[in-house]
Amino acid sequence: MIELTSVHGDIWGDSVGKLIFVVSEVIKNREFEDSTRQSALEIISTLAEQLPPMLRKEQEALKTQLFPAIAYMMTEVELAEDLEAWLEQEDVEL
Repeated sequence: MIELTSVHGDIWGDSVGKLIFVVSEVIKNREFEDSTRQSALEIISTLAEQLPPMLRKEQEALKTQLFPAIAYMMTEVELAEDLEAWLEQEDVEL
């Protein structure tokens, strides 16, 4: 999908809003592997490089869906559910 977007980004046409929604949902889903989530984000990044006017038309979707999803992904804590593992990793004693 990334290569296709790179070569023929115009295929997204009127579906850019839907693409942003799907990519945002993939990014927010912790059950997907990190590489899958990063690849989804790369599709939007590629589109931004190749056809920025397409994304400019979708500023509201970017603000309400994509940017919060990216912030969520960036602020994840790997061991948030396992305090003991986090403490061991950080070499902290209780």
